[in-house]
Amino acid sequence: AGTYRLTATAKNFGTTAKNIEFPSANDVVLSIAPEEIAAEISITSSYLAGSPESLSEIPGSIERLDAQALENSRVLNFAEALRKISGVNVRDEEGFGTRPNIGIRGTNPTRSTKVLLLEDGIPLSYAPYGDNASYYHPPIERYESIEVLKGSGQIAYGPQTIAGVVNYLTPNPTEKPTFELKLLGGNREFFNGSFQGSGTIGKTGIITSFTRKQGDGARDNVDSEINDVSTKIVRTLNDKNVVTFKFTYYGENSNVTYSGLTEAEFAANPRGNPFKNDFFFADRFGFSTSHTALLSEKAVLTTNFYTNYFKRHWWRQSSNSSQRP
Repeated sequence: AGTYRLTATAKNFGTTAKNIEFPSANDVVLSIAPEEIAAEISITSSYLAGSPESLSEIPGSIERLDAQALENSRVLNFAEALRKISGVNVRDEEGFGTRPNIGIRGTNPTRSTKVLLLEDGIPLSYAPYGDNASYYHPPIERYESIEVLKGSGQIAYGPQTIAGVVNYLTPNPTEKPTFELKLLGGNREFFNGSFQGSGTIGKTGIITSFTRKQGDGARDNVDSEINDVSTKIVRTLNDKNVVTFKFTYYGENSNVTYSGLTEAEFAANPRGNPFKNDFFFADRFGFSTSHTALLSEKAVLTTNFYTNYFKRHWWRQSSNSSQRP
């Protein structure tokens, strides 16, 4: 006799618990079953895998770097973060991670042309359906987590998915007001500062961030200045509908070059760079609106409208000996 608590659990199902009272020592027959589904359905961010349970349902291989993993590893740019994922090859150019060269499973990483880059499920490169070459990349401070999908399942997310899909996820607004300031400095005039403020009023949450990066680089005449702004507004219409508005700006003013050094130039000054007039200017404005509807426990409908304006101006000298300064 007495009261007992029975719990039923099963993989990919919710947990059911019941308190049962036995008035005497007689035999008792009972039936208990797990809930229908355990997957937590997120209706505020466009994840490739919405929950740990759904990871096993996606064709191919998917890995996720969550916020804790990025925070603990203190990555400086996206290249350092993606190198933590098996099968991903990242070639850096200037150390700031401003021009991504991402390859997956042996594909050519140049300008990430074989990889679909997404931000909250929306294409990040400026011409994904045409020339997929990427000439800019937001700083890693803008994102909360990263997903990488390799295998047959990637064709469901857009064009240019021969190698795979990289989905960067921005943080959602917090319930209580929070503010965060990070400052980092180093030699060769390196500075990395970021600010983030977040909070929710009623059914509307807002999060905004600003990042400033600058430095002289590893060689002479390769200094860079980067400004990044992101604002995200999440409006909860009811328990099944959410609308998200997001505005982003990325600006870059850098002295970067394609050219290297001859053997004689390297012997004279390993950090030298004779191409002091090479420069790269870029401005990128982005705006997106997303509506997410929870149709049922197993179905979520997301509708995205997005647009962006991208301008780049790159002037560089040839490395041919006749044109060297």
